Amino acid sequence: MGDFVKAAAIQLNAEFADVPANLRQAEQMISAAARQGAEVVVLPEFFTSAIGFAPQMLTVAAQNAPVAAWMSVMAARYQCVVGGSYLVFDGVQAYNLFTLALPNGQLFEHKKDLPTQFENCYYTKGDKIHILTTPIGPVGVALCWEMIRYDTVKRLKGKVQFVLAGSCWWDLPIDAPAERLPLRQYNQSLALNTPVTFAKLLGVPVIHANHSGMVTALRFPAGDAQQTRQLVGAAQIVSGDGTVLARRGFAEGGGMVTAEISPAAAQLSH
Repeated sequence: MGDFVKAAAIQLNAEFADVPANLRQAEQMISAAARQGAEVVVLPEFFTSAIGFAPQMLTVAAQNAPVAAWMSVMAARYQCVVGGSYLVFDGVQAYNLFTLALPNGQLFEHKKDLPTQFENCYYTKGDKIHILTTPIGPVGVALCWEMIRYDTVKRLKGKVQFVLAGSCWWDLPIDAPAERLPLRQYNQSLALNTPVTFAKLLGVPVIHANHSGMVTALRFPAGDAQQTRQLVGAAQIVSGDGTVLARRGFAEGGGMVTAEISPAAAQLSH
């Protein structure tokens, strides 16, 4: 890759826990991004399923067994680098696994460090390997709330050219009482601005993919009633100084944004 890299951040309107449907949608997005010249395409966290507190989530990791091979096929078919996270089961534990697939068949992986709230029901803590040492250079990975942990910044600062980030950032239930409106506004603002702050702290571009649909699942932790949560969108590509190069709004639904980024210089030894 040269001095500039054409990147695409995907915003999915996923079908909850429907892996085949979401793989079809993801391929459509990858294909469209490749037609626009994207060299790096980032899919959201849990791109094969989204996530909610519901029994159907229990089958997702098993359904995802072929996803790494699928990503290799996508990267080769569309001649671009493809990254995204999904639930996997290794026979002992389930993880939130980010896979980066190169067109030559190489795969690189990071397991998200810590689950958030009801996500603890579906996967366990992963690793602290946020740097993928690849033929295209050192690439950083941060999934959702990994971007708000200072430890992630310490692990990546000065060591990567750019960061691939994916979220499945859910909002308060849509029927939350009016007095919780300030919390809803804060959550949406945090989702919108976190990739910007993360890019400025690291001084490198961030390509951030997210979901924009709705998930109807059970109330956590009681599981005694259904509730619907909006996924807050805001897929965006941010330069190393925090400039938003492209962003898809909360209300724009599924789609993508593309932009050219300038990878930062990285120093792996200190």
